[in-house]
Order: sequence, then structure tokens, then C-alpha cells
Amino acid sequence: MKVAVIGPGSVGGYYGGVLAHHGNEVSLVARPGVYFDAMKANGLQLRTNWGDFTVHPQVTSDPAEIGPVDFIFYSVKLFNNEEALPLIKPLLKKDTTILTVQNGVDSADQIAAIYGWEHVIAGATYIETGRPEPGVIHQSGSTARIVFGEQDGSKTARTEEVFNLLNVEGIQPDVGDDIAVTLWTKLCNVGPIGTVMTASRSSFVEVLASPWGEYTVRSVMEDVERVARAKGVNLAPDVVDEKLRDGVAEAADTQASLQGDFKAGNQLEIEHLLGMVVREGRALNVPVPASAALVTSLWKFRNGDVAE
Repeated sequence: MKVAVIGPGSVGGYYGGVLAHHGNEVSLVARPGVYFDAMKANGLQLRTNWGDFTVHPQVTSDPAEIGPVDFIFYSVKLFNNEEALPLIKPLLKKDTTILTVQNGVDSADQIAAIYGWEHVIAGATYIETGRPEPGVIHQSGSTARIVFGEQDGSKTARTEEVFNLLNVEGIQPDVGDDIAVTLWTKLCNVGPIGTVMTASRSSFVEVLASPWGEYTVRSVMEDVERVARAKGVNLAPDVVDEKLRDGVAEAADTQASLQGDFKAGNQLEIEHLLGMVVREGRALNVPVPASAALVTSLWKFRNGDVAE
């Protein structure tokens, strides 16, 4: 299958690399820079739970050089959508499927508003990856899961096609029955934990060692839950207890991309994750005090490169 990855960072690069390793014609649409140059010169090296390998996909900053494809894997940071969404157009044909695995809950809506739901499938990914050096992606742990689905939860020819594409060693695909529940449940986990870690300049173990750490995380999770339910999302009754229990159990291994971006002085997704929860809460007259406090504490850092 002809595949394009828009946003081949550690997540998009991993999945694109695995698909290339399994025989698909993969192209990477990336910004020029040191990572771009390394991939173009030496290929993409993957170090994974399932083995190490190098692939040599096409690497370009101009999607017109690729032309129409069968499948687009969309994984840019949310704050780059204004720049990245137009890159989709040269890649489209009548039956192209766009799978977005961006953080947050409204990525698919943004893409579909431009290109139509006939092209778009929403998804969430669960994976630990990093880029130890340009052109190299390291994946750790036994999980590289993607849950995706149609907006109405139906099983369709294209969900079957996407499942078959992704159902290879190194990827664990799952067609979800209610993708809104999937996205909001993930946000209930990664949004609160990552933001508390970042705002407190602490690991999650250190957060939990604080007298009020677990209470703070629970309070933010409850904000997210209230907004989701106000929007009609049928979250599990015990979603906060479950996500908090999972978080505590995995505390020693918890990494937060938001915190990594903060430490590197990069732009933050705060406006598009908990910031979205605060905006929706205000619009729906749903109280979100803990989330509002955290977003406020990080607001001046949202564009990166701000001294403490």
C-alpha cells in the first residue's frame, strides 16, 4: 500500500518505519532540519521490542513530490495543524484514508472540516518512543497499540482495510466501538498526569510523594470527566478511579511528552489539551477549577523559549 506519514517524529516515524519494514511504499513528509537530513542520508533506524532495523522511505518536505496515496498517517503536534493540514491535499485521491492519532479529542473534526469525513478516521495510540539522535527512533515496552474507529462506531470496509494494513508485527490495531470514549478516556489519563508533572517540575513518583499530589491529579481527571459527560460522551462510571489506579501502578515508568517539550523549551500542547477542557467547561458552564489553575500556571510557556 502507498502510505504517507505527516509528522514523522518518534510516534509517526515509528509507525511509518514499521509499515515500510513490512513492504509498504512509505513516504515521510517532514520539516527540513537535522532530523530530515539524517533520515534522507541514512534512512530511518528503529530500535524496537521486536528487533532493530533500518528502512529507507522517501523523505520530503513537499507532498506534491509524493502524489496521491492510499493511506495517510497524521501525527503532527496539535499546534502545527494550521501549517500541516494543507499538506494533506496533494496526497488525496477519491478513496484515501487519513488516520489521525494526534493527542486531544477534536483532531478528526478539524481535518474533516476541510477534507470531509469520507476521508477521516480518528484514532488514539499507546506507545513509548523517543529519538535519542537524528534518524533513530527507540521504542520501549511491549505496547504499540492504535485504537481507531468510525464516528458512529460502525465496522466498515475502510476500518477493515486499515486494520489489515496495521496488523503486522510491531503494531497492535484495534477497531473501537466508540471512538469518542476512547479519545476522552485517554485525555482523562495523559492530560492530567502530564500537566501536573510539568507544572510541578516533578516526575510522577515525586508528584505522588507529595501530600496533595494524588488529590490534585484526581481533581483534574474529574474536570475532564465532567466536561466529557456534559458533551454526551459515555465514559465508564469508574473512569477516574481506573485511570488513577493505572497511573499510580505505572508511576515509575511514566514519561510525559508535555514535560519533555517544556524541558527542551519547545512549544507546548497545553492550549489544545487541558486548555480545550477549560474552554469547553466555560462554554458548557461546567466547573473545571483544577484544570484552569494548571493551564494558567503554564500559559506563558505555551510558545516555548521562555525562561523560568
